[in-house]
Amino acid sequence: MSESRAEGRLLASLTACFYGLFTLLPDSHSLTVKWPWVAIWQIGLLCPVLWLLWQLWHWRRVRSLGNGLDWCVGLGIIGLLISSIFAQFPNQARWYGWWALCFLAALYALNNYLDNSDRRDRVLATLGYVGLFFVIISLSLWTTQTLMPELARLESLKQYGVNLPFDFSVLELRNWAPLGHQNYVAGYLMLILPLFAGLSILRVGWRRYLWLVAIGLGLLDLYSTSSRGGWLGLFALCLFGLGVLLFGSRIPKLWLATRGMATIALLLLLVFANNRLRTLIVAILQNPGGGELAYRLINAALGWQMGSDRPWTGIGIGGVPFAYQKYRPIWAGRESELAYQLHSTPVHLWAELGIWGIIPVLGAIALLVYWLVRHQLRQTPIAHGDRILLWSLYGGLLVYGMMSLTDYQLDNVAISGAIVIYLACIASIFKSQKSDLETRYLKSPQKSKFNFPFYVGFGILLTALIWLIPIHRAWQLSSQGFLALSQEKVEIFVDRLTRAHQLVPWEPYYLYQLGWNLGDLALRTNDPRQRQQLFNESIAWLQKGNTISPYQEFGYSNLGWLLLQSDPKAASQAFARAARLVPAKRGVMFGLGLSLLGQRKADLAIEAFSLEGLRDPLFITSPVWRSQGLQPIYSQVLDRMATRYQELLQKYSQSEEMNAYLHRSRGGLYWWQGNLKAARADWEAYKTPLSQTILALAEGKSPQAILSQPPSSPEMMLIQAWANPSQRANLLRQAWILATKTKLPAEIERNLLASMERSDRFDRWLKQDAPVWQYRRQRLGFGVLSRHIDGSIPTDFWIVADNIAMTTWFAELLTSPVYMPELDLALQPWQDAVIKEILP
Repeated sequence: MSESRAEGRLLASLTACFYGLFTLLPDSHSLTVKWPWVAIWQIGLLCPVLWLLWQLWHWRRVRSLGNGLDWCVGLGIIGLLISSIFAQFPNQARWYGWWALCFLAALYALNNYLDNSDRRDRVLATLGYVGLFFVIISLSLWTTQTLMPELARLESLKQYGVNLPFDFSVLELRNWAPLGHQNYVAGYLMLILPLFAGLSILRVGWRRYLWLVAIGLGLLDLYSTSSRGGWLGLFALCLFGLGVLLFGSRIPKLWLATRGMATIALLLLLVFANNRLRTLIVAILQNPGGGELAYRLINAALGWQMGSDRPWTGIGIGGVPFAYQKYRPIWAGRESELAYQLHSTPVHLWAELGIWGIIPVLGAIALLVYWLVRHQLRQTPIAHGDRILLWSLYGGLLVYGMMSLTDYQLDNVAISGAIVIYLACIASIFKSQKSDLETRYLKSPQKSKFNFPFYVGFGILLTALIWLIPIHRAWQLSSQGFLALSQEKVEIFVDRLTRAHQLVPWEPYYLYQLGWNLGDLALRTNDPRQRQQLFNESIAWLQKGNTISPYQEFGYSNLGWLLLQSDPKAASQAFARAARLVPAKRGVMFGLGLSLLGQRKADLAIEAFSLEGLRDPLFITSPVWRSQGLQPIYSQVLDRMATRYQELLQKYSQSEEMNAYLHRSRGGLYWWQGNLKAARADWEAYKTPLSQTILALAEGKSPQAILSQPPSSPEMMLIQAWANPSQRANLLRQAWILATKTKLPAEIERNLLASMERSDRFDRWLKQDAPVWQYRRQRLGFGVLSRHIDGSIPTDFWIVADNIAMTTWFAELLTSPVYMPELDLALQPWQDAVIKEILP
């Protein structure tokens, strides 16, 4: 038998090809949860398993990683087994557990193959070329699909007299390519940049210049991601590289120190040149617990609670999106309503696996550090090339480890695959220094002996395939169903998703898509009989989804809106359960109030409405309060809110931040009611130029006597537009662009102009005549968070009615964008009291 056949080089090549495909394929991470790509990457996962089984068949053993690392892997496998058995959602744990086992199979298959330095060199060089192509593709896609279109859009806005800069604080403008998210791109770059550095040292001639160019392009790529974790890792990489050179090279220390300081200074300049990173640093200094870091604090607290609740098993790998809202803290408010990863690898592993997610990882880190230090102290003779590569691999793992503190990315093929390659190469380098060096492959025992490891592995593979087949069949059927729905073939859609649910009854996605789409069709159907039938079917599917996945606010709140007309009591129960999961979700307490009105519980409804207003003060400006059913109690809702504000001010009299927020919000409430004296009293201590201008206009002062020239903000520009009819259209466009960073839609422009023309006072226009915008809020992340992106993006059944002027320009008068966890905690007892009346 030939050596290549015994080693399974064909399967090795297929494994490498699939890894390259899902590293370089645009939006590859998202495609792993879309048919047919989910089947393709699952086939790719089978390749390393088959490769390992092939090696077992011929060699009858698996070479150990050595140096104690196998014990860590063994503990990790035990943790995965425990997770799949005792998880809250065991089938999801088995799905993701299979993923993890396949990567462990790849680690051992590659470890069997890497038995000499030439092979290590080839594997790492190949990974380097993949990384170089990754950087080129990333920059090319971002430049052509994001940067250039955005620059063209900004150029087109100049015709309206508005000059906006390119803004990295906008998520969509950061470099997502090709993995689908800027943090994934930055994470991969953290792993690959140290390898570029190592290859540039080892190679000579044009190849050295190639890898130096790769480093430069990689750094440019990292900058385009505007990833905070990426820059944290880059600083760590610079310090690591400086330390290695200071203690491991003969270069003059003073020269190294000065160059190192210059490099760090350059990095700091680049950070401050990036508007997102600069704004973030300022925000952290001013408000360490808020801003963009709030959701990471929330996820850290949530993940700690998950793991603490089940420390010996965790909630189960893959269980975070299903149990997230069960553990979500009340003080989270509207931040981070749902997530499928906890934005920190240690936190995520603790939540899903408990101690089994922490001990093996800490053990592996300790062993890797121990063996590196031991080799350095003993000055073990290592080949020059291996020594350079070893430092590169350790550097990559170190800086990625730093970034992993701020993100969880182990479900990404490109990143986990690179980590597997690094670990296999490190294990191979360390084993190559042993005196009892193993042979290339272990000789097969006598043919009469039973090949136990192979048959155990084959049995596991066969069992996994039998379990996976219906999952993939259901995915395929659902994809066909969504295609049929896009062609308005509703019966086929229902049939395909029903069959998908029957094949995989533990997956709530198919049930929620059936429930939401049929409900949406009911709302758009004119035939009363057909509408009622669709409503009934939609309600039944959503109820089934809530039974399978009991911790999803989406299912309860949308069920509540469907039940509102036919069964107000059942609607109240659905809304109350939604409010328990996400207390600050906009519209939930409003829906609860409507259902209570339907049961003639007016006082309880007023309390629910007031809580909606306290959590979302801008809601009191909605034209929905002019409806026949709500107008009679509107003033009572506002009075209840004023009473609650007074109680909160007494409770938080020592908190300057809460005092400022409450006075501004109550002042806005009084202004909206027309009580200008009370509004001025609240706003006086915490006044802003806008609040003072609005009060002056409400008191009848002339806009020309108040406004500065030129206008200093979009809000002042809008007031200027109202005061200057001859320039109104152009000023309106400029005010809209400055507030939303987009062009003013023609229909909204016409409505704004027409409403201003028929208003004699700005205050009256703002409160009564401003145009209304009706829409349904989208659940933009529904597919990604559900780990299925084949289907529709749902919208809430609640039709929101907004005062365009208030929501676009004047929200500051009633609320604040500052994260206020104290407010959510303060409101919760009142909300609990309402819910207790419905769900004792």
